[in-house]
Amino acid sequence: MTRDRTVGAVTCSLALILAAACAAEVPARASLSVTSDSAGVQIVRGPATDSALPWRLVELRRFGGADSGALSFTRVSRYSVATDGRAAIAVLDHDNDNRIHVFDTTGAVLRSMGRTGGGPGETQFPNGMRMDATGAVSVFDESKSALVRWGPDGSPLPELPLKTARGRAWGAPRVAGDTMWVLLSFTDSLNTVRRLERWTSTDTLLIDSTYSPKPRMVMFKCVGLALPPLFTPELEWTVGAGRLATTSQSRYVVDLREGGRLTRSIRRDIVPVAANTTDAKRLYPEGLKVRFGGSGECVTPSAEVGEKVGVAATIPVVRTAVVAPDGTVWVERYTFEGETPVVDVFAREGQYLGTLTGRTLPLGFLDNDRVLFAMVNPDDDTTVIGMFRIER
Repeated sequence: MTRDRTVGAVTCSLALILAAACAAEVPARASLSVTSDSAGVQIVRGPATDSALPWRLVELRRFGGADSGALSFTRVSRYSVATDGRAAIAVLDHDNDNRIHVFDTTGAVLRSMGRTGGGPGETQFPNGMRMDATGAVSVFDESKSALVRWGPDGSPLPELPLKTARGRAWGAPRVAGDTMWVLLSFTDSLNTVRRLERWTSTDTLLIDSTYSPKPRMVMFKCVGLALPPLFTPELEWTVGAGRLATTSQSRYVVDLREGGRLTRSIRRDIVPVAANTTDAKRLYPEGLKVRFGGSGECVTPSAEVGEKVGVAATIPVVRTAVVAPDGTVWVERYTFEGETPVVDVFAREGQYLGTLTGRTLPLGFLDNDRVLFAMVNPDDDTTVIGMFRIER
């Protein structure tokens, strides 16, 4: 049976009280940030100490966990959920033939498409999904190294191959009109390089790049793997509301670009924590697991992983970020499995508004006031979608 519940509307008087409180609260919160200018780039520095986000999240509905049918998915993440920014939610069900189902905000199925395979409209190893304002859906398939696409009616569109001499695509690209943003990865004799590029029909623009140590082959008892040091930072990025946000994770810095130009940099004075090989236990509490299809799995104790692979200098500060339709920036801080997730929210201009505790980064937004989060069932660790209304 589908788990579905609706929360009643807040009374008018309470809404007025909340509005008044918010009006008084936001300037005080915003004043915690200090803005300066550096060569035309606004540096917005937030405080080192957290303040609770003065917003209320009212749960409206849950999607998923049904006994059968399109709503039977039990595993959601920001890589498998997308929205059109208004009234449609797409879910990629990895556990059921890589099917994609599109729902309205009541949970009714609008259309279904895709399946496991190598033909048109089929994927083998989908990694990330996008949905644009028209309802068109795209999924990056690692096996094809291409964007597999479907139109607003669910019919397959021509695939976009992403093979390039400058490296292989790393994660899901983003397409808007004739513009594509893609993160490329390649390894030279010393480093692994990540290059975020913007492609158009007329030019290619380098947006940002990072360098990290080249992975080295490490032999464990039952498997050999090429791995970089644990906690090696990645280049994370997102596009939304006409701006692009990037972070290199190792420091609390989120850079915002508009039209390819760096315009604003959001920062907090949170000091990175030095990494230790014993932190491998926090990263792999049950050991590093490598599965071999139907032949079982190899489990390497976390202590052995830490000693053989080594660690980066510090544990990452930032995990990733998203930009909401109204331009607010949501930044998830780096935490380990079992720890309480933490998300900071910043105004469009970069001022720190507060910290949301107990929620991971939103899966997506339906508009400025409705947001989707992953909801965990503590009994079996399955996850479904929770739709919430934001009361500011």
